[in-house]
Amino acid sequence: MLQVLVARLRLSSPELTLAEFWVAIARLGGFLARKADALPGWQTLWRGWMRLQDMCWGADFATQSLQRCW
Repeated sequence: MLQVLVARLRLSSPELTLAEFWVAIARLGGFLARKADALPGWQTLWRGWMRLQDMCWGADFATQSLQRCW
């Protein structure tokens, strides 16, 4: 999941603190992460978490499908 998140958001380092991880999840849910923004809410975090799960499912499906083709 972390590899998919880092690749999708083009983050500079794959090592994230817990706070950076949750902000990245919130960004997937629509959070803009501007300097003056408050912390993201639960709905935004939930949307981002669901989106990350879908992306991971798709990546897993794609790699399994490619392995079967060869």
